[in-house]
Amino acid sequence: MTVDRASSITRKDFLALLGGGVLAAAPWPAGRVAAQGSGVLKISFRSSLVRLDPAFTVSSDEYVATQTIFDNLTRLDANLRPIPGLAEEWSSPDGGKSWLFKLRSGVRFHHGRALEAEDVVFSMQRVLNPANASPGRRALGPIVEVTAPDASTVKFTLEGPFAEFPAILTGTFGRIVARDAVDSLNQKPIGTGPFRFVEWVRGQHLKLERNAEYWMPGLPKLNEVWLVSYPAQAAEQSALATGETQMMWDIPLSLVPVVSRLSNVQVTEIPSTGFQPIAMRSDRPPFNDARIRRAVKQAINREQVMRFVLQGRGVVAQDTPVAPSSAFYANVSAPPYDVAAARKLMSEAGHSGGFPLRLFASNERAGCIETAQVVKPMLEAIGIKIEIQQVPWDRFNAEVWKKETFFVSNWVGRPTIDEQLYPYFHSTGSWNEYNYADPEVDRLLDQARRELDLSARRGLYGKVQEKLAYDGPAIIPYFSNYATARVRGLQGVPVSPLKWVDLREAQLTG
Repeated sequence: MTVDRASSITRKDFLALLGGGVLAAAPWPAGRVAAQGSGVLKISFRSSLVRLDPAFTVSSDEYVATQTIFDNLTRLDANLRPIPGLAEEWSSPDGGKSWLFKLRSGVRFHHGRALEAEDVVFSMQRVLNPANASPGRRALGPIVEVTAPDASTVKFTLEGPFAEFPAILTGTFGRIVARDAVDSLNQKPIGTGPFRFVEWVRGQHLKLERNAEYWMPGLPKLNEVWLVSYPAQAAEQSALATGETQMMWDIPLSLVPVVSRLSNVQVTEIPSTGFQPIAMRSDRPPFNDARIRRAVKQAINREQVMRFVLQGRGVVAQDTPVAPSSAFYANVSAPPYDVAAARKLMSEAGHSGGFPLRLFASNERAGCIETAQVVKPMLEAIGIKIEIQQVPWDRFNAEVWKKETFFVSNWVGRPTIDEQLYPYFHSTGSWNEYNYADPEVDRLLDQARRELDLSARRGLYGKVQEKLAYDGPAIIPYFSNYATARVRGLQGVPVSPLKWVDLREAQLTG
C-alpha cells in the first residue's frame, strides 16, 4: 500500500505529503506523567525467531520483535504516512536530494546513554556497508552519505531526488542501535524502544519488559511482552482459547471461522497488500527461458488458487506486488489461464515432454503449503512433474530462499511504491529472490526514484508492472486479507495491513 494518495499534486505539495517539508511532532499534553505499566501480553507465532539484530532480520516475526526493542527516525500513522519518531522534524532543502533530521531530546538507550546523531550515522552506515552483507543495504534508498552536522542533526545525501525517503526509514533496517553496544545485538539487544530485552530462549520465546524511561510519556502501558513460538497450529489455537496467550499474530484464513467461535476472542480481518509469490529463479534453467516462465503463468488459474488457499478472503493478483489499493496500480494482466497455450510454449522451448521440478514451501507460514498443493496439478497438466518439499520457516530462510530454483515465498506489504518494486525486481535489490536482471526494468526503477512528477512516476511504474506481468520471474496469484485474534480485554493494538505490531499503547483490561 502506498502513501501517495492524491491524483493531482504539485512538486512542492508532493514533497510535503511524504514528509518533505518540515514536520513537527505534536506536543504531549501538559502535565502528562509516566503511567505505571500493568499486565503481561503473550503473542503467538507459528515460527521461531532466528535474529534480533535489525540489520540482518529477514522475517516478519523478527520485524515485530525489533519494533518493540528499537525505534526509527520516523514511524507510520494509521494511513501509512511518515510521522515523527526519534526525529521530531525533518526537511529537504533541495527538492528531495538531501534530507535533514532533527533528533528529539531526552531519548535514552536501555543501557542509560543518551541518543546522539552519531548513533544514527553508525546504524545507517552499518546497514549500507557492503562488507557487512546486510539484506537492507539496497532497501534504505539511494543513500550516498550519512553525516552528523551536530549532536542532534543527521544529514542524508542521496543519489538524486527521492520524495519517499522519510517513509523508507520506518522499515526494519531503519532501526537505531547504540554504537557502543553493537557486539551483543543478537544476544542482548539494546535500543531506545518501548520494551527492554530480558531473555531469549530460542525456539520457545522472547521475553521483554517495560522501558520505564521511554521517551513517549505514559507509555508503554504493559509490564511485559512475550513473543511465543507455537509451530503446531492446534497448540497455538489451544493457547489462545485457554488464555495462555492473549493474541494470535496471524491466523490462517481458512481457520478464521474456527477461531472466531472461541469464547472471549475477537477476530479482526482487513484487506492487506501481503502476497505469496511462486518464485522462479530466472538466472538458471528452466526459468532463464522467458517462454517457460510464461508457460507456468498460463498454466495457473489464479482465481482457483485464491479461492482454495484463502477461501476467497483476498483478491486476485496479476504477478506484480502492486495491489489495486495503490495509487500506482497499473491494472495490467498476466497471461491468461490457457493450458493449450502453455503447452505450446513448453514445446517451443524444447520441453514438449515436460520435466521434473521440486517446489519448496514452508509449513509455518499460512498459505504457502496450500499454494504449492493447488498449483501442483495445474503444472502437471502441462508436463511439469512437481515434487513438493515442505520445510520449517527457519530452514526455508537458511536453505531455500535465494538458493533454490522454485519455491513459494511469503511477504507482508510495504508502505511505498519504491519498496513494493525496487527491492524485489531491481538487479541489485535486497529482496531479489529471483536473481532477476532486466536492464529495462532497472532503468525504469532508477528513473522513477528520481522523478517527482506524480503522473510521470505512475507511467514509469506502470511500464515495470507490464513487464513483470508478461514474463517476469514471479507468479503472484493473490493479495491476502490479514486476520489476527486477541482476547477482548486487549486494547490499543492497531491492526496494520503491513502486519506490523505497535505495542506502545497496548493494555489489558478486565
